[in-house]
Amino acid sequence: MIPGPMPSLSRWAELTGGEEGGVAAVPAGAPSVARMYDYYLGGKDNYAADREMAERALDRAPVVARLAQVNRGFLEYAAALLAESGTRQFVDVGCGLPAARNVGDVVRRAAPSCRVAYVDNDPLVLAHARALLTVDRNTGAFGGDVRAPAALLGHPGLRRLIDFGRPVALLLLGVLDFVTDEEDPRGIVRALLGGLPAGSHMVVTHTERTPALESLAETARRAGLAFTPRGREEIAEICAPLEPVGPYPAALPLADAARLDGPLPLVGCIGRKRG
Repeated sequence: MIPGPMPSLSRWAELTGGEEGGVAAVPAGAPSVARMYDYYLGGKDNYAADREMAERALDRAPVVARLAQVNRGFLEYAAALLAESGTRQFVDVGCGLPAARNVGDVVRRAAPSCRVAYVDNDPLVLAHARALLTVDRNTGAFGGDVRAPAALLGHPGLRRLIDFGRPVALLLLGVLDFVTDEEDPRGIVRALLGGLPAGSHMVVTHTERTPALESLAETARRAGLAFTPRGREEIAEICAPLEPVGPYPAALPLADAARLDGPLPLVGCIGRKRG
């Protein structure tokens, strides 16, 4: 059953306790990628600054709302596919604010015993995740930054929840778009894969460069958001350390799910750890 609407916690001012030792919530004055994404998905955990920036983005590139929706749909599709194929551990990196249906909701339809770790570097996201998603001992929410892959995978709480002696599905949906070239997104993928056990999978989505999205990226950078759409060949290079499962990397939505307006400038990949 699909859960009802999530209660709003956007006025929860402070995150206390936990592994991070009490981290102040992100201030409302600056736009947040997580809260803008929430706005595009029809959520209510966003501030005026997020809505203003989101609307400016829509003015420059109207496709961004659809990108957010299709990205979320691919997250659910890939998580369900891997759970139905036998994966029982999931790490959702850059999980964002809770939605109507989250990774745990999806994968536990296939196997109620699945373990799910939500990881984000936004304290407000962690506050929401801990309050709304960590409902049992098989679910946890942890601070981590994809740009520090060893620290992310080495988080003590994460390692208590996830057994790295067994296969893991690591989800990077709409995350590497916010990693600059200097921060080496392909190196990040290699490092994360290197920390996963044999039989593990990784799911990636990445925005493809278009003139409108490149213009939007320039605006985002001036606002302090490192949005970096890339060309199809660059995205394929980032995903190269993965052994593709199915037709990936591929433009989304997939051909059998595409509407009349066709695929979007969004590339998705499901791959397994080689060897």
